[in-house]
Amino acid sequence: MLADTSEMVQRGMPTPLSEENPTLFDYKREIEEHGYPVSGADQDLNRSSFVAEAAMATRTSERSTFNRLAVAEGLRYVHERSLFALYTGKITGRTAATLVKQTRGIPRATAQQIEASLLPTATTASDAAMALRIKRARERLHPQPAADRRSRAEMGRSLLWWPEEDGMAVLQAYLPAEDVLTIFNTVSTHANLLLSSEQERPLGQLRADVFRDSLIDGWPGQPKRKPALFVGLTIPALELLTNPERGIANLEGYGPIPLGVAMRLAVKAPSLKPILTDPWTGSILDLGRKRYKPSKALRDFLRVRDEHCRFPGCRRPPALSEFDHIEEWSRGGATSVHNAQLLCKRHQIYKHVLGWQVIHLGNGSLQWRTPHGVTQLELPDGLLCPRPLNPDPPPIQLMLPGVSIDAPTRRLLGWDETENIPGFPEPPVDPEEVP
Repeated sequence: MLADTSEMVQRGMPTPLSEENPTLFDYKREIEEHGYPVSGADQDLNRSSFVAEAAMATRTSERSTFNRLAVAEGLRYVHERSLFALYTGKITGRTAATLVKQTRGIPRATAQQIEASLLPTATTASDAAMALRIKRARERLHPQPAADRRSRAEMGRSLLWWPEEDGMAVLQAYLPAEDVLTIFNTVSTHANLLLSSEQERPLGQLRADVFRDSLIDGWPGQPKRKPALFVGLTIPALELLTNPERGIANLEGYGPIPLGVAMRLAVKAPSLKPILTDPWTGSILDLGRKRYKPSKALRDFLRVRDEHCRFPGCRRPPALSEFDHIEEWSRGGATSVHNAQLLCKRHQIYKHVLGWQVIHLGNGSLQWRTPHGVTQLELPDGLLCPRPLNPDPPPIQLMLPGVSIDAPTRRLLGWDETENIPGFPEPPVDPEEVP
């Protein structure tokens, strides 16, 4: 389904969803005035837009969905025998994905030769054993020299991180293997020197501490330098007054951290900026003013409220995102908190070139709609209540026709059969059930 739907989008064919809702997206919309040096007919741009839609529909990241699509297309168009073996349960999904990944970028005939030689073994071998066999076959039959492939792989060097629980995170460096081993062995050498006199920290903690201290405080024996604090903190004043031991602050780009950790970081901060928030909803008060170019106060406001690009699933930080008018300035949109968001460059192109649409629902809550009619609610990370707590909240704009939910489906979802669910019309009444 993933591969076939992608092909339909690339060919400009109507999808079932667009046929059901032909008014959701006008494919003849004039886009010459969007101001970006790209075309809405660009194949790579449309492919990335489709990946974003599929990621939204499956509640996964764009990177994960892109990898799934690559595997799907590899099985659909190259390794059809493996696709059938996967369908009949003879091989595992992980082995099928490994085969596609390892044979990507080599001639089709060579890829199918590797498949034919290893598929009988894959019906009984473990995933780990198959991964090694596939890798060896790839190295043996690959038409390009290993040195050329290494040079191309080095172009993908990167440093990534992702959050974990309890205020922790993981840092990942993608580097040449010899550099990684050199870094690890250097850190391990210094950690082993400390191990003999250490009473509490095991070797793993010592390695982590040496690595951290060398980057932030300076390598052992070097003059210590004062690190520049480049993280943003939001510390709620009410929690300081009520229960500071159980209070939670917000670390920009990560999320909730213990209040005590935030206070220790705040001591080192060169300056503090007071930001007033609603203690009940968590929404931030307006700091901007009406003009095309946002004021510094409005940019600071968005940095604290949005924390990252507001496209669903995107976590690019404010430094890599830009101010965006939700309703375009040329169409009457104001420069205010009710019409502003942070968007990275790529997702600005989605919005202004490919027809992605967004509306503001209040308190920074956004509702996005894809070119093919998929909708998703995107909430600010710090928002506690997605609806404004005022007497007359603004009405929620429904972007799709209402869908009727019958009684069996309501019971399956755990909904009260008599409850009126917002966004869904009342279910039709069965005349036979009327007393």
